Amino acid sequence: MITVANAGNNSRLLDIHNLGINFHTDEGLVRAVDKINLSIRPGEIMGLVGESGSGKSVTAKSIMRLTPGHAVIDAESQIELQHQNQTLDVLQLRNRDLNLVRGGRVSMIFQEPMASFAPAIRIGDQIVETMQIHLGLEREQARRKGIELFERVGIPFAAKRFDQYVFELSGGMRQRAMIAMALSTNPKLLIADEPTTALDVTIQAQVLDLMLELREQLGMAMLFITHDLGVISKIADNVTVMQKGQAVETGVAEQVLFHPRHPYTQKLLDALPHIDQLPPEPVEKPEPLVSIDKLAIRYPLAGSGMKRTEYFTAVSELSLKLPKGQIIGLVGESGSGKTSLGKSLLGAAPISSGRVNFHGDNPISFNHPKQIKRKALAKIAQLVFQDPYASLNPRMTVRDIIAEPLEAMKLTSSREETDQRVIDIARRCHIEISHLRRFPHAFSGGQRQRISIARALVCNPQFIVADEAVAALDVSIQAEILALLKQLKKELGITILFISHDLSVVANLCDHVCVMKQGQLIEQGSVRQIFTRPQQAYTRKLIGAIPLLEKRDAAANNIHQADAIPA
Repeated sequence: MITVANAGNNSRLLDIHNLGINFHTDEGLVRAVDKINLSIRPGEIMGLVGESGSGKSVTAKSIMRLTPGHAVIDAESQIELQHQNQTLDVLQLRNRDLNLVRGGRVSMIFQEPMASFAPAIRIGDQIVETMQIHLGLEREQARRKGIELFERVGIPFAAKRFDQYVFELSGGMRQRAMIAMALSTNPKLLIADEPTTALDVTIQAQVLDLMLELREQLGMAMLFITHDLGVISKIADNVTVMQKGQAVETGVAEQVLFHPRHPYTQKLLDALPHIDQLPPEPVEKPEPLVSIDKLAIRYPLAGSGMKRTEYFTAVSELSLKLPKGQIIGLVGESGSGKTSLGKSLLGAAPISSGRVNFHGDNPISFNHPKQIKRKALAKIAQLVFQDPYASLNPRMTVRDIIAEPLEAMKLTSSREETDQRVIDIARRCHIEISHLRRFPHAFSGGQRQRISIARALVCNPQFIVADEAVAALDVSIQAEILALLKQLKKELGITILFISHDLSVVANLCDHVCVMKQGQLIEQGSVRQIFTRPQQAYTRKLIGAIPLLEKRDAAANNIHQADAIPA
């Protein structure tokens, strides 16, 4: 039965009172959310920030009763939502009444749209069904409105894209399609859980501008969850900071971000990469460790027939020298060819023409993967993946994961020698020796990434490709990994190709920057040169889209102001 009370003159759209959530685990109850109080008014954008495990997403999902089955919500918790001059206690709604909330009154944008759309059903059909359920529209009427929404969120060829499957869209278009689906039912509250984390800076800027525009047009409130404080400074009116399940600080965005009262908020701010602290111009030009000569990479297009005469060119006639002992940033939008180039240097992408040359003590040269001596190349070049959890075998201990390259390539003559190499590299990567017998699931994201780095370094390579290695990490953990990479470069003299869409991270970490666009290298130079004197309009566009932590006109942008409340 629906619990209803007279809303009166209450101007709040959402009120969360004393929300407490525990999770049943093998080790007993774990407190995920601890007595959270949070309010959102109509038209307000509330930013919810904090590190992984702070309780942000669990709090958001509880608003739509989407917490998993092993979650236990405290009996005294209340989530009150205004609906047609009445107050609904969401936690007391029967399942059949939740349709008033889920997807109707409240919509949600998830971090990964690929996992949120059904892969075997056309995107448009899913959106049409949503509108039919919540708005009672006829199919053709719902289809017209859906295509209009696609146009509104900036998806080109909207009618064509509407009839495609999710895997046929780029990352930016998938996210826009999810925004369109979330908006299709005219919600009063939009929950956006890390909606821009995996997007390029230019697409991210477009999505943020779109959300601000829709807030102005529709009067829609938002709960915007992110660990990117630069994004929060651009979009949020008020901010709540969470740590270990508790709200430690809340208030007007400018107050919290520029005059924080709680040490944890200050810690998050201190961990932000700063593009105003650029390294000086290099005094001398290092010799190259890797040289790439007119490299081209082409992939056969699906459905092009047995002869496969149609190809997509990912990298086109690219020549580049990667200086020894430096960290080289490789930037560009999705589809620019960054990852294909990185894979080709490890023999993991089809080289159509051109040549890759590794110089140094053990030179290697190849123009086709079949020419590569895998073990010889693996001793020189290694890869650090974006998602450490997916790249670590869950059935192997940390010791065995790090030792695997040594054992596979027979680089040690005894188990004792292997163990000593593992211990040495674990110490360099700040992994506790007592943790080597544990399994990957027992570690945080930052710790797992340290394990991935240790595995890549254990065979003493000269070159590492780090593909979006910190993209999914919180700012404080990200800062730790960046500091580790700098330290390893200094101590070991390794060369790192750092592929990233986050230009603020590149500015903070790298010595040299290469900019790619549509498979071509359009600009390169020192970090200081690229960020202060970019030559290409495309590079200036990328730099201009970086979501920096910046003050706004409080009177114009903070439409709902609250007193900052320290813990």
